[in-house]
Amino acid sequence: MRQNFLAMMTGIACWLAAGTASADIPSLYGQADNVWDAQISPTGRYVALGCSPTGWPSICVYDMQSPGEPRLLQGSEETRLLNFYWASDKHIISNSATFTSLKMLERPQEYEFRRALSFDVTTGELTMLLTNVGLYLDTTNVVSTCSAKPDKILMQLTVRPMEDAPTGSRIRAVKSGIRSQQYEVDLASGRGKALKFRNASIAGTLVDKNCDPLVNIIYNDQRGEFALETAKDNRRFFELRNAPVWPMDVIGMSDDSKSVIVRVDHGDLYGLHTIRISDGEIAPIVIDGEEIGNLGVMRDEDRGTIYGFAYEDDLVGHMYTDPTLISLQAELEEIFQKEVRIRSMSRDRSMMTISAESAGKPIEYFLYDADSSEISPLGSIAPHLPEDAASSVSPFAYKARDGLEIPAYLTLPPGKSKSDGPFPVIVMPHGGPESRDNATFDWWPQAYAKAGYAVIQPNFRGSSGYGPAFRDAGFGEFGGKMIDDIIDAASWAAAEGLSKEGGACVVGASYGGYAALMSGLNSSGEVSCVIAVSPVTDIFGHMASYQTDAAGYQYWARYVGGDKFSAPEMRRSVTPAARTSEYSVPVMIFHGKSDSVVQVSQSRNFAKAWGTRSGLTFIEMNGQDHYLRSTTARKEILSGSLNFLEANHPGRR
Repeated sequence: MRQNFLAMMTGIACWLAAGTASADIPSLYGQADNVWDAQISPTGRYVALGCSPTGWPSICVYDMQSPGEPRLLQGSEETRLLNFYWASDKHIISNSATFTSLKMLERPQEYEFRRALSFDVTTGELTMLLTNVGLYLDTTNVVSTCSAKPDKILMQLTVRPMEDAPTGSRIRAVKSGIRSQQYEVDLASGRGKALKFRNASIAGTLVDKNCDPLVNIIYNDQRGEFALETAKDNRRFFELRNAPVWPMDVIGMSDDSKSVIVRVDHGDLYGLHTIRISDGEIAPIVIDGEEIGNLGVMRDEDRGTIYGFAYEDDLVGHMYTDPTLISLQAELEEIFQKEVRIRSMSRDRSMMTISAESAGKPIEYFLYDADSSEISPLGSIAPHLPEDAASSVSPFAYKARDGLEIPAYLTLPPGKSKSDGPFPVIVMPHGGPESRDNATFDWWPQAYAKAGYAVIQPNFRGSSGYGPAFRDAGFGEFGGKMIDDIIDAASWAAAEGLSKEGGACVVGASYGGYAALMSGLNSSGEVSCVIAVSPVTDIFGHMASYQTDAAGYQYWARYVGGDKFSAPEMRRSVTPAARTSEYSVPVMIFHGKSDSVVQVSQSRNFAKAWGTRSGLTFIEMNGQDHYLRSTTARKEILSGSLNFLEANHPGRR
């Protein structure tokens, strides 16, 4: 199987990296990720890589028994690849999205259709799943894949309320509530067979090793009800009431199949817990005498067991529960002198894909042969970047105006230190807002650093990764103290002598775009300009797409703050689109026309309210969605924003 193995893997890396080098900043840093995932098939015969040979996220599949060009499942502007994973020894499930405008009863409305497709790597055939059950907005919910039934998977369709339905279409919709139905789906034909389904509020199912349903997850957001039931006799062994926001993620089963493993965020419960099926007793998971927080998990999908936990620090760290994997990680980190992560394993664990990264450097992917201990390169996220083109990324902390310590990251121009300042400063708040930045390589701040800017990425209050108290400190501060924290980063840079006179430019996407716009309103000279990508400009308009008793609405409501909804002046104070006349700094907005997360109308309404006066640059990006994963989107943003910065907040190269 592994004949000419190293030569083939080296060829893979060269094929993916070909033709990407360029000297100018948008071309150099704006390339789509060259390799963005690496998954070994259950048998260990095939390697599937997330790749971007045409500038759009795609899948490259290599057969290790037949060296040569890969099978390519190509993404495009029309069909955007979201993610992929192995469902059997020869089938990959790829989730994709298309953005379409449909004629409604009252007006045209735009929809994103998400589809799961089965890709047969032996024939190259691509089959859309569940085409025989009607038209749904989302058919990507795979409940389980199981080696006991290698050609079948369990899927679930959920019908959510819609205000109206497209004229002449068969989109499934209901007037209220949520309806669900499960199907056994054939990977070759794509056809689904409906299963007997007692409760329409089932949000998911855990199966045993024979692929038979074991535990059903019940959720009704309108009633705030969350429960776990045995699938065989519908015995409810755990429930929560008054849980308007999704209270826990059900991760899987314990090794003995006697408990359910969950990630909880409800009331006083927080972190990873087990819930015993026999009596519903819930208890925190304890490792080395310490309770585990809300960590990510690494799950062996074929065995249905958890073999490790992931935690976010300066980089994403990993803890393994399997002694063999603990030893292997230590060995690999000694070899690479980097943070190493096991990405996937063959069924017999003889072949693995791994990644290695260090702060500010592009992540690299490798194939590991456990039998021979041979390590072979698969590719890097940015192989075209020269070694000296990636800047260092350093953690630091500063005090907000109310004394709260705010963790952050600083990226300086390549080869520079703080003593080389002052620099023109860019503050880049992250999206989410329940997210965080870290020291991993990021094409966007790296590009600005190359242009001569010092880039600060603040993890303002409300960010994740620092415990529930820090996250909860953001509730009610959506346009208040969360914004102050961002402006205070610019003040810190000035006090430290890091920034040139004139303030910082605030740049962000999604919530980060909203935060940038609000920073331009709330500062007292600390902000010199604003660049917002796919921003929310009217949070109340954004929330109007949710029913008021739905989990999504409640999620946003606790961040915005209930008191902001009552008085018009309170609503206006956190709505940039209602305050366009107050801007005294130049503003640039980018927005993808195919954005289904924050609709382009948010930016169009802001531009309309701005009117004809100068100071606003608004660019709509054709065919682009919310996530900036294509070369086209990244180059357009870097080219436009660097020109804007040069005119309004010049860098130093």
